[in-house]
Amino acid sequence: MKLLPLILAILAGIFTTIEASINAQLGKYITPAVATLHSLLLGVLLMLLVSAFSGELGQYSRLVYVRPVWLLGGIFGALIIFFSSKAIPEIGISNTMILILTGQLLSGLVIDVLYNEMVIASRKAIGLVLFLIGTIIFLKD
Repeated sequence: MKLLPLILAILAGIFTTIEASINAQLGKYITPAVATLHSLLLGVLLMLLVSAFSGELGQYSRLVYVRPVWLLGGIFGALIIFFSSKAIPEIGISNTMILILTGQLLSGLVIDVLYNEMVIASRKAIGLVLFLIGTIIFLKD
């Protein structure tokens, strides 16, 4: 495997945890819904600047040519932020993150098998089982 994608994936995990923690704290002072809105607005501003400075902003016009279902990702992003900021004050950040990872791993496996027509090797299946056992152990008080 190439190193850069591995680093980017680890950073995405770190940033997910940091974002969830920040939004949960902000949600205590305002509401989780408004904290989610604030997070998304800042994200829009950042990506608008990145797209403008990289010269990619014109690519936005190509959205009219994609399948409408591919335009729904932002809804899930908003729900991730909102659900995380609601869960963290109740169950803590580490419990929330392990459950998020569990959901990601299981749904990723289903998508790979059903839509990407990937065959899951037995060692990956064993790894999934071990991960699920680890999650159960982790969540026990």
